[in-house]
Amino acid sequence: MSKKTKKLVFYIAVLVFIILSFLVMLFAFGYRYDFVQHRFFKTGSLELKTNVRAEVYINDKLIGNTSFLSNSFSKGQFLPRTYNLRLESDKFQPWKKLVKIEAGFLVSFPKIVLLPQNFESEIIASSSINNITIKRFDAENNIAIIGNKQKLDSIDLKSGKKNSINILPRVNLPGALIVSPDGNKNAWIGEREIWVRWVNDSSYQPLKLAGNTELITRFSQTVEDLQWFKDSEHLVANVGGILKFIEIDDRGEVNINDISTISGPFYYDRNQDAIFKFEGNRLIRIILTK
Repeated sequence: MSKKTKKLVFYIAVLVFIILSFLVMLFAFGYRYDFVQHRFFKTGSLELKTNVRAEVYINDKLIGNTSFLSNSFSKGQFLPRTYNLRLESDKFQPWKKLVKIEAGFLVSFPKIVLLPQNFESEIIASSSINNITIKRFDAENNIAIIGNKQKLDSIDLKSGKKNSINILPRVNLPGALIVSPDGNKNAWIGEREIWVRWVNDSSYQPLKLAGNTELITRFSQTVEDLQWFKDSEHLVANVGGILKFIEIDDRGEVNINDISTISGPFYYDRNQDAIFKFEGNRLIRIILTK
């Protein structure tokens, strides 16, 4: 090999080293080459946490699973664009969201709830009273009341124990504003709409400031009742005789799941994570999450 050739090889090697070093540095600082726009972009990251272990799909491609211990998932190096995010778990309903990932930013979904495909339900108690005209729940005393003006039964929501009562307990009816369990939000019904106002600044995504008011969703049927789920990030509503589970994270799209048909009042017990409803003379308990 001639001296001139050796020098040429040396310069080429140096040039290749510089280029590779540059590319490694770009990658280390969170940059990737976009073959669609033919330029380098700073990437973004995604993290999420669910109530059950799940598979994580981006644009219909499996990219991983949530961790075994914490049901969390995180991944970086996403080019800035909108992705179709989907979570799936055996025997659970899928969760979907259009996710906009921006350069240099982390997108977080810390309160994802996947509901069962088939809910566990059981009859807690039944009443022998005929001509039932009264059905209600007393959240303060954790009982259900069923009967008529002549005879009433009270049913303990935890034990299912039934007692005859003579006087209908006074029940504090919910006001126009429904306060979340964490005290940071108020929800209310606008006939066919569900609204939420943030009382305090949120400390996690989606970031909201105190006073922010959002229309969560609008239905074609009347919203007859509304209660908060235990995490203060979801609602349970009776919409036209269907119990629905509604997330309040309006990024991308709002996930809404049907739970059960209903005719009459319902009550969500946060301690049992269960919904109670009446079917005829029976009191039914539906386990919401596992």
